[in-house]
Amino acid sequence: MDLNSTPRLAPGCRLHPTEAVLLIPEGALNLEGPAHDILFHLDGKRSVAAIVDELLKQYSDVDSDDMRQDVLGLLQRMEQRGVVRCGSGRV
Repeated sequence: MDLNSTPRLAPGCRLHPTEAVLLIPEGALNLEGPAHDILFHLDGKRSVAAIVDELLKQYSDVDSDDMRQDVLGLLQRMEQRGVVRCGSGRV
């Protein structure tokens, strides 16, 4: 996964509408920090870079390099757990 990737939640996974929880077919994952905000932006159309830009508007006091590393780190961990899938974003 890189900044050009277009991540989305895996089939059967969705965010809880009112709590910081990711509902998965086997149960639920409690989300900490900005994880809910990051996963909220996954639509399979926006690139990781576009998601980072959107989050920087929301978290204006965060360094952009730190934001990129944090977003990529979370998405890579979620991809390893099978709850995020990733497209290349290339046409």
